[in-house]
Amino acid sequence: MTMRRSLVFATSELEPLAGLAQAAEAAGMHRVWTTEYLHRDAVVRALAVAAATQRIGVATGIAYAFTRLPLAMAAAAADVQRLSGGRFGLGISSGTRGVRRWYGAEFDPPAPRIAGYAEALRDAWEQDPDLASPPPIYAAALNPIMARTAARTCDGVLLHALALGRTHLHERVLPALQAGAADRAAPPEVAMWCITSVDDDEGRAREMARAQLAFYLSTPSYAGVAAGTGWEHVAGDVRDTFAASDRKARWSDLAPLIPDATVDELTLSGTPAQVRERAQALEAELAGLGVTELVFQTVGADVSAAEVVANCEAIAAVLGPGAAS
Repeated sequence: MTMRRSLVFATSELEPLAGLAQAAEAAGMHRVWTTEYLHRDAVVRALAVAAATQRIGVATGIAYAFTRLPLAMAAAAADVQRLSGGRFGLGISSGTRGVRRWYGAEFDPPAPRIAGYAEALRDAWEQDPDLASPPPIYAAALNPIMARTAARTCDGVLLHALALGRTHLHERVLPALQAGAADRAAPPEVAMWCITSVDDDEGRAREMARAQLAFYLSTPSYAGVAAGTGWEHVAGDVRDTFAASDRKARWSDLAPLIPDATVDELTLSGTPAQVRERAQALEAELAGLGVTELVFQTVGADVSAAEVVANCEAIAAVLGPGAAS
C-alpha cells in the first residue's frame, strides 16, 4: 500500500490556514493536522480547516487531553466529525511537564491517563444518538511507555518528529509499538512526523530546520530520546547553552550547535528537488517498519510568518502525491 502523505500546520499562524489547507487538498495530500500550544486551539483550527475544504482528512495533531474533561472533548470532537462529513480524527497528547505547568494541570502518570481518557471518549460517543461514526483516536508518543500504551488503546499512534532518530526508533519505539499491538486484531495506524523545510536556497532551508531542532533539543523532557544516539552530545550542548542564557537565547542562535549529520537524520530540508528525492527514500525506509502515514511538519521556530506560509505552500507543491508520482 502506498504510504499516505499529510501536512501538519505546526505554527501559530491562523488566517492563512484555510488557503493552505485548500492547497494541500488540491495537491492530493491525505490529511491536514492542526496543532495546539499557548494561544492556539487545535480543535477550533481543525473545524476551520474542515469548513474550508471538501475531501481532505482533518485531524488534531495534537489537542492536549489535560485541558478538557473527556466528556467536553468528546462533544467537541463529535461536532467536528459531523460538520466535516466524517473526515475528522482526534489526536491527543499528555504534553510535556513544562506545558502542563503552564496550564497548571496535573496529568500523571501520563500513559495510564491517556489510556483512560481514550476509553472515556469512546464511552461518551457510544451514548451520543446523533453521532453515526465516531472519529478515530490517535495518541502522540515519543517514549516507549507511551508508544506501547497508544498502540494498545488507540486507533493510531502519532510519532513525534524526534522519534525519527534511528537509534531511538529501532531500539525503543518500534519494539514498544509491536508489544502494544500484540493483542490487537489489526495493527494501529502509525503516523511519523518529520520536520520539513523547502527553499530554493538550500542553506536557508537547512538553517530553518536547525532552528526547529534547537527548539526541540532545548527541552529537558526530550533528553531521553537522545541518550545513546550519535547526537546525544548535541542535545546536551543545546540544553546547556539555552539554560546558560537564562532560557532567553533565540533558536536561531542555538542552531549552529547542530551539525549537518543531525539535520540529515532528523529532517527533510533542502531545495525542492532534494526534498522530493529524500522524501521518497524516507518513505521506502519507513514502509517496512509499520508506518502508514508520513506527516510533513513545517518549520516555525524563529521563522517569519511569510516563510511559514511559503514553506507550507512548497510542501504541498513539492510533496503532494501528484508531485511524487
